[in-house]
Formats: sequence, structure tokens, C-alpha cells
Amino acid sequence: MQTNARAHGALEAMFREESVFDLYSWGRWQVPDGLVAELAERVDALAEDPRAALLVLDEHPQLRTPVPAVVADVLGITAFLCGDVAVRSGSWLRLEHDLVRSHHAGGTAAGRGGDAPGDPYAGWVAPAASWRPPGGELFRAAGGDRGLRRLAWELTVEILRALEGIESLETRRQGLLRLYEHAAADHDLVEATLSAPSLPSGWARLRERWADSAGDDLVAALPELTGNVGYLSWIVDGWCAAHELLIAAVPGGDDVCTAFSRLLVQAGLTTVPPELAVGVRADLYAQVGARLPEDVRTWDADAWRAQVRSWLARALVAGEFGVARTWLDLAVRLTGVVQGLPGDAVTPESCLVPVGEFQDDVRRLFRVRRVRHPLTGVVAAPAWLATEDVFPPVGHSNGEVRRNAAGALVPAEVSGSEGPGEATGPNEGPNEGPNEGPDDASDRSARSLPAPAGGPVCARASALAQATAMIDRIVGQPALVAVLRELVDMPAQDLRLLVTGPPDVGADLAVDVLARLMTLRGFDGTAVWLHHEQFAPLDADSAVAQLRDRVEGCDGERLIAIDGLDRLVSYERIGRPLAQELHRLISAHGARVQLVAFGGPDGYRRLVHASPSLAAWWRVVRTREFAAGDFAVLFGRALDRRGATTTPDALLAAGDLLAATRASVTSRSGSAAGTEPGESVRNAQPVEERRNAGLATRLADLAVAAARRRTNRANSPLVDVVDLPTADAEPADAEPADAEPADAEPADAEPADAEVGR
Repeated sequence: MQTNARAHGALEAMFREESVFDLYSWGRWQVPDGLVAELAERVDALAEDPRAALLVLDEHPQLRTPVPAVVADVLGITAFLCGDVAVRSGSWLRLEHDLVRSHHAGGTAAGRGGDAPGDPYAGWVAPAASWRPPGGELFRAAGGDRGLRRLAWELTVEILRALEGIESLETRRQGLLRLYEHAAADHDLVEATLSAPSLPSGWARLRERWADSAGDDLVAALPELTGNVGYLSWIVDGWCAAHELLIAAVPGGDDVCTAFSRLLVQAGLTTVPPELAVGVRADLYAQVGARLPEDVRTWDADAWRAQVRSWLARALVAGEFGVARTWLDLAVRLTGVVQGLPGDAVTPESCLVPVGEFQDDVRRLFRVRRVRHPLTGVVAAPAWLATEDVFPPVGHSNGEVRRNAAGALVPAEVSGSEGPGEATGPNEGPNEGPNEGPDDASDRSARSLPAPAGGPVCARASALAQATAMIDRIVGQPALVAVLRELVDMPAQDLRLLVTGPPDVGADLAVDVLARLMTLRGFDGTAVWLHHEQFAPLDADSAVAQLRDRVEGCDGERLIAIDGLDRLVSYERIGRPLAQELHRLISAHGARVQLVAFGGPDGYRRLVHASPSLAAWWRVVRTREFAAGDFAVLFGRALDRRGATTTPDALLAAGDLLAATRASVTSRSGSAAGTEPGESVRNAQPVEERRNAGLATRLADLAVAAARRRTNRANSPLVDVVDLPTADAEPADAEPADAEPADAEPADAEPADAEVGR
């Protein structure tokens, strides 16, 4: 199991103050801007429909009366779609009330959930949802009138259609729509719905008939349809499964019987409910019945809550984030259901399940600012990774080119690590850095570095010096440089590094740095690349076997570099088993498996969505697109290798031209920012001459050729603005530098892609 989880802000981001609806049974969902307002407008339109005026309530505990019954049923249906006593969090945790805000009486809270300091419900709610098909307040307002009941049916379906767009609830909403479609085709059920007595007993039997008409797949999505006994059985079955998974992964937890007994005691029960005896886990009835009296006699609420909190915190760092949330959600549901027996579930009036403490622990454990003690002798003091580095905001600025005090051209975002070079992106595997000519490649490659003489101390010093020299060749990626320098200062720490961001900005050079550092662990200084495309055509068993063989083949010997980890775990057929296997391999092999992985700009968010337990292993660093100043640096170095110089104005213009060209090429090639995993456009690579490195090299060739023509074939020309092609010129129409006469220097004949092919 994982003992050194490094989410560093990523899981903390799941509880940020932003537009979020976090349903524990489904997951965290970022609500699109304007969606809630749009849904509220749909509700208002239904309320203003002339038909709604025929079904009005004179009393309602939370709405301003008189109120159209359709508004009251929006509350009930939305709560039901969330789940009966289901745990919710986030800024939209009271979603149903936000949809009817214009009709709200004011000052009424939705279920439990306060904001007062020390309130155990602060930051989350778990309201009961008593609404069940065929309907609630609309049918109550219709009374026994058959025509009004038909109208109530019609408006109920329109409410379900109006609620389209809430991703967390879509599966259950679609399920309810199918149920109403099926019921409309069943003449007997229609007649029963129109003629059933309005008495509670008659309406209860009608609900049972509707539930009985639902197929198994629908009941699996809407377990509340099974009634309070069936729903209790579903909850207990799921909670026991979650508890068994956690005690297998995390030591110190109670066995299922003991834990369940104490969960009943915290709900206020002193005897086992008889409904438990007829459920899926009926064997628990006798076991818990024998245990419960002793737990009631010795009950210590504070100690129990602290023990559960500590155990779930250990589950977090063991990578069982999703299972822990399921455990909490079902524990709260159980509390509400058993407190309501023999009737329907109720919003828990007394609930000691540590949901709020769990949320605090996620923030506390994964938002750590790490500072080295002076006695370690290490100067570097790495700070925490900011949330925006893991989940980048839209429209992130990449900086501009400016002149410094001395008049030199520099990027606006200057890093102390700025130096010559970027490498190609992760999709190509090990390739040469963009600012390196053919003669530089052998010096940079970790696998070709000569073995130092002088014993272990000299070998260590040499490895660190070589890694530092490689880092100095990275330009425009201060976050990546900072992490690599930290690893040079502290090479003994395990490597689980995920680099997210655009392609072609330094992946291979980073891998070579890390492979060099791995020699300090006895590794051979090479890296094995695993590409997500390799696994795409395989079935699940073959993909898992291949991943296991490749990882175990590197055990204690070679660094593993994974290209497209976020895509790999998102494949529909094989993503989940591959994520589970990689999590198992990391757990089983520990320090003998060292990994670096690469993903898209939204890679970590996708990894968390696909596999929270695997995501918790990784430390995340985010790269950014090259800015004009970064391209200017690359262009200047390419000119240096060709024996040419340039003016500050030409350097500035070249950077702007390269940045604009790269943006144009990315747009034309269908850059994969929003494409689903596995689609060809996402996996497509630009031709070599169009990469960041290739663009700078090609422009240098063209500019040097033009400058030589302008200066009568000078061997060391001064490139000026007039030597640069115009923004709309076609590079193929210009004469490249390799068309120079035979007496030109060898560097002049360097092909455009010499800087990206190894």
C-alpha cells in the first residue's frame, strides 16, 4: 500500500471554493458557468405555464405560498435524483433550493448543513428525499380528479426534461424518464395511477406497483424504488463491501460486524432493526444482535469518531480516496434510513460519521508546505504545489518578451534556470533537445554519458553535475526546473513525477536528467518508455500482462517513463484494469520502481477522475506553452550554432513570428485539448519540422540563408529583421540554409529536424 502519497494540492482542489457540486456517490463535478441560472429559468417558465395554475399548494414549509405544485416537485425530484440521504458537498450542495430560489420563503436550510464553527455538518448535507414515482406534490394537489392527475403526470415528466444538463444526475434522470415511458404504455398501470385512492395506504400501494414495473437495470440505478427495506439492504451490502476493501488495504480497522454495530450505536439505536434480517447481508442480523448490547454499554462517541477519522485518513494516504468516500456516503445513508424505520428515511438528526473531518483531512494531508531543516544542509526549500498548477485556469498567460536594464532581449518570465534548450514532447519518446545540434546529442544522452572514474564519491558528484548541466539547458519551464533541482538536492526520495502540460516542451530532457539521477540508486542510467498507443489495440488481459511485464522488467534497473498516462487510464475497455494494475505494481515493488509520466494540460484532473487511488501516488508539475521570449532564446541559440549573430529587434521579431506560427500549426493540426482518449486526432503528431525545436531551427536556416545573400555570402552574417520571412510566407518557397555553397561551415547544412531526431 502507498505510504508516501504526493497529491500536493490536487485532491485539495476537489474542495476549493468554486462552482462545484460534489455528490459523494458520483464524484466532484464543476458546474458550468450559467447552468444553474439556466435551470432556474426553466423552472420559472414551468411555474408560469398556465397549466401550473391549476395545481397550487396553499401550504409548504420552505416555499412562499401559494405556490405552483410544480415548483415544490422540482425540490422533491431534484433531491431524489441526488439520492435519498446521499452526502453532498461543494458550493452547490443545496442544488434543489438554488433552482427555486425565486420561490423560496427565505431563511430555510436544505436538510442539515450549517456554517457555524464547530458544526459537524458544516460543508456538507445529506437530506432525505421522500419523493417517489409516480409523483409528489403535483398529484397531491390534483386530488382524485382524473384529468388533473393526467396533468400532474405530464408536468412531472416536463420537470425531468427541464433538469437536463446536471451531469451528476443524468443517469438517474434518464432512468426515471424510461420508467414514465414504460408506465405510459402499461394500460393497467395508467388506470391505477388515475384512480388510486388519495389515502396514504392507497398511494403506498401505487408506489409499489410503479416500482415493481421497473426492470433490474433501472432499480440498480434507482435503489430507492425497492422501498425502505430494500434500500436498507442495498446500503448495508455496499457499505460492507467498502469496509472489507478498506480493512484489506489499511490496518487498524474494526471487523465488519464490530464496525457495523458501532455505526448503529452512533445512529442512536439500541437494538438491531428487524429489517436487517431480510436483506442481502441477513447473516449480520444475528452477529450484530449479539454484539450491540456491549457496544451500547461501553459507547464513547468521541473516541469512536476519532478512531474512524484516523483510520480513514490512513486510507487516504494508502490511495483509497474513492472507497473512503463511498464508506462515508453509505454510513450517512444508513444513519438516515435506520432513524426513519419503520417509515421512510429521514435527514439524520444525530450523525457522528466524520464527513467534515474527512474533508478537512484531505486538505490537511495534501496541502503540505515542505521546508527542509537547516541541519540537513540542503539549501532548497521546495514549497507546496499551487492548485492552479494542477488545474490550470483557462487563459493562462505565457508571458511576453521585454528588454532588461542592459538592453538585452529576455522573456518577461525570467527564471534563474533559463538556459539553452527544450526537448520534444512525451509522445515521441527519447528525442534530442530542441537547442542541440548533432554534436550535442551524445553529450546530453544519459545512456551515453561516460562512467566516471575515482570511486563512488566521484561517481555521485559526476552524476549530480551532469544532471545539473542538463537542467541548465531547459528554457521557459520554471516549475519543471524547480522540481528537477530539488531532486538533485534530494536524490534519495522516490520518484513518482507526473508532468502535465502541452507537448514538445521538455519531456525527454527531463527524463534524461532523472535517468542520470537514478544511477545513484544503482540503476543503469537509461529509461524505458511506455506509450499509451501501445496498449490501445489490446484487450484488457493482454494490456495488463504487457504492463506488468514491462514494469517488472525494469525492477531496480531502469527508470520507467509513461507517455500519456491520463489517456492510458481513460481508455474505455482497458483504462480501469491498467490503472488498478499500475497501482498494484507501485505498491508491491516500492522503491525498486521509479516512474515519471506525462499527460495533457488537464492530465491530472482526468487521472483523478479515472482512478483516485492511482492519482494519489503522483507529485505533479505543470509545464506551459512556449512564449515568444522562449522561442527567441531557441532562435538565438540556433543562430549561434550556425556562426551567425542577430540584432535585438530581429530576435524579438523572430520570437513573435515563431509563437504565432506554432499557434497556427497547432490550430490546423487539430490540437487535442478537448478530444477524448483514443481518437486519432488526439494521438496525431505534427511533422518534425513543425515542433517547437524544428520551427526555431527552420527559421534560423531561412534567416541565415537570407542574411548571406544580403551580405554577399558572409560566413558569419548578422541576421536582421529584413532577413526574416513575413508571417504569411510559405517556408517551402524560401531558400533554406542548406542550399549554401560548398565552402559554408558544416553547421549551415544542418537539416531542419536535426534538433529533434536522436
